[in-house]
Amino acid sequence: MRLKVKMKIPKNFMTPVNKGKIARIVQLNTAEVTQKAKERAPVSTEKTNPGGAHGQLKRSIIPSMSSGGMVGKVNATVDYAEYVEMGTRFMAAQPYMKPAFDQQKEIFLKDMKKLLMKEL
Repeated sequence: MRLKVKMKIPKNFMTPVNKGKIARIVQLNTAEVTQKAKERAPVSTEKTNPGGAHGQLKRSIIPSMSSGGMVGKVNATVDYAEYVEMGTRFMAAQPYMKPAFDQQKEIFLKDMKKLLMKEL
């Protein structure tokens, strides 16, 4: 199963301001969520996973944009991404995506408020 975070601008926010400026804010914040998730993603070591691949989860975290830049998504594409984030009955959760999103959403809201106050 893949794990993703999605940031979307409500349509009523787009009317008073230039869509290009909003798209830039969405793009910058999506990039920041990506970076923060990669920084938090656990990486196995030779000690914890002998002979195995290391860093696949971190490398699988990628951003994408859609809807003309109004929607930013951050996906962790390895099959086990959700198990690491949420944990299983055999291993504790090691959240990396939700903490990154939670930290960035405050910045995103401040960026949007600042833009709206400038444009209104």
